[in-house]
Amino acid sequence: MKAEIICIGTELLVGDIVNTNSQYISKKLTDIGIDLYYQTTVGDNFERVKECLEIAFNRVDLVITTGGLGPTIDDITKEVVADYFNEDLEVVQKYYDEVVERYSNRGFDIAKGAKKEASILKNSELLENEVGLAPGFFYEKENKKIIVLPGPPKEMTWMMDNQAIPLLKKYSDSILLMKTLEIKGIPEGKIDEDLEKYFKMSNPTVAPYAKERCVHVRVAMKGLRENSGNIEKEIDKIIEEIREIYPDACMI
Repeated sequence: MKAEIICIGTELLVGDIVNTNSQYISKKLTDIGIDLYYQTTVGDNFERVKECLEIAFNRVDLVITTGGLGPTIDDITKEVVADYFNEDLEVVQKYYDEVVERYSNRGFDIAKGAKKEASILKNSELLENEVGLAPGFFYEKENKKIIVLPGPPKEMTWMMDNQAIPLLKKYSDSILLMKTLEIKGIPEGKIDEDLEKYFKMSNPTVAPYAKERCVHVRVAMKGLRENSGNIEKEIDKIIEEIREIYPDACMI
């Protein structure tokens, strides 16, 4: 399965906040063997978000969005997704009741955006949000899948771990395992020459990453989850071969 992350929020584009959501989701998808090919960040603009969806679904099977699920006028993600798939939104009553209660307890009348915040796409699967007010959802049509998650990292991470990942495991029986060596005192170009045959491998893959005062060499292999033991053995075999070339290399 090929995936793309779309992070929605003008605050991300202007540098007001650091986008930690993409990094977190990327790691989680890697852990269950889903290939993440693209990451996109877009502001709170209806047409641009819709264009991003159109581009994404022309090249991947799964899109995960974060952000834009709140009650304000610039929270447009649900409306865009509904428009793209030609579906309506429907209110999840228990989330709406919670919003009403929160407003009432603070002495405010309910905001007109509350129903939007408590809504999900019709014919979608509810993704519970136990640490916030905005539910997410999973929707599939013509083999194209979308997971819609809130932007606040506390909410997103809880929902990714407890709602999205268990769901996605039904669609992926793969796993990607990785180990990394740290090599000090050797120029990156020299390592590239010494390990050329490894860097040309496809599965397992071996890749160098230049760091300050060292080079990291990552060994990764993808396969069926049920074969994780054999995958780890193959990775360890390559790690030991590289260590024969660089005896001072250490695992990190």
